[in-house]
Amino acid sequence: MLTLVGALWGLHGPAIKLAFAAGFTFPQLVFGEALVGALFFGALVACQRSAWPVDPFFWFSLVAIGLAGAGVALFLFWSYRLGPVSIGATLLFLYVPFTQVINLAITRKMPDARQLGSCALVVTGAVLTTDFVNEANAANLHGAPFAVLAALCFAAYFVVSAPLGRSATPALRCFISCTVSSGVVFVVAAWVGWPLLPSGPPGRALSWLISFGLLWQVIPIFLIMRFVPKTGSGLGSILTSTELPVAAISSCLFFGEKLLWSQWIGIGLVLSGIVVPHLPRKIPS
Repeated sequence: MLTLVGALWGLHGPAIKLAFAAGFTFPQLVFGEALVGALFFGALVACQRSAWPVDPFFWFSLVAIGLAGAGVALFLFWSYRLGPVSIGATLLFLYVPFTQVINLAITRKMPDARQLGSCALVVTGAVLTTDFVNEANAANLHGAPFAVLAALCFAAYFVVSAPLGRSATPALRCFISCTVSSGVVFVVAAWVGWPLLPSGPPGRALSWLISFGLLWQVIPIFLIMRFVPKTGSGLGSILTSTELPVAAISSCLFFGEKLLWSQWIGIGLVLSGIVVPHLPRKIPS
């Protein structure tokens, strides 16, 4: 299921290009997605009449998840504004090794050798798939610090989500995190001066935002809250790496963007990194 999350995120990039052509801005999409998620999960929680935990650690964790989710979008947006998308997209994939490092710091246990190998394959594949080496020069690295911060937020999202499997329902956890994320984006947009109301007919704007919210907020966030506690944050972050191959191939198919042979190799490395943790540990005799 987490590979499906990555695949959906991979389709997010091409969909955003279409939304830009339709007159939307990145902050409008981010806020709209988070708001749709908060409203959807709020209605679901009301229908389920879920019990609200009183554990302070639960609330601290959910607020942290919401802040991290908003941080990923906002820092990545600033990265894209200051440099090429390929730089930001590559550095974002540092969330895979960052997740392992944070887990090591918390548990004092080295990650499984297969997960370390998978991290190496995924990051190397990301470098090749986004043509990072040819794009990385002094003029293009102004947004790099923000992309690294986005990767740290992404890693924190996985690490904090993993221990909450038995703390309330996935819907309640999603509701709180989406509410916090939408609130953070709203405050930042008001402070910076980003308009959050799309121009054009309200019905058209609403249909776009509801579609984006359901496909790229409701479904992925629910699957993360449901399955990351089962897989663990380390393996979960690796499985969602399907985002990059899907993004590259869909851009090739839908927008005619050409992929170099090195980028195809990168896609293969990312997919190999996803497969490695699932290989049998012993060859049957």
